[in-house]
Amino acid sequence: MKRLLMLFIGVLLFQNCLAQSKDAATLKQLNADWIASYVTRDTVKMGSVFGEDLVLTNPSGKTFHKQDILKGVVSPGQQCLSSKVDTVSVRLFGNIGIINAEITVAIKANGKTDTVRTNYMDVYEKRHGRWYAVAAHVTLLGAK
Repeated sequence: MKRLLMLFIGVLLFQNCLAQSKDAATLKQLNADWIASYVTRDTVKMGSVFGEDLVLTNPSGKTFHKQDILKGVVSPGQQCLSSKVDTVSVRLFGNIGIINAEITVAIKANGKTDTVRTNYMDVYEKRHGRWYAVAAHVTLLGAK
């Protein structure tokens, strides 16, 4: 009986590890999709990553909601020319996932091109079996 109980506990722990590994991979992919969508201006893909209640705080402290971000992506005054995720880590706490990452982006705005590095933290919540970005904070690390 004791062996059966230990086997059952081992199977549960193994299944939990597999689920967490799958969730971490899913969050990394959502992060990659979000960042790549700036370059491709794919508001449908980007919007599918966002929860309806997403709030993003930019480096100057201004907050943006889902629709603000999607409008900004297709704004004619600015364009993201390239983006590269330099580092990314994922931590899971039940139905909450936190991504910490650094990216390098090339942006063209008002006829001027700049390459900058940012550090950001995104908070995801698993709702009805699917992950959604619900909060984000971006810090500007500087120009390259």
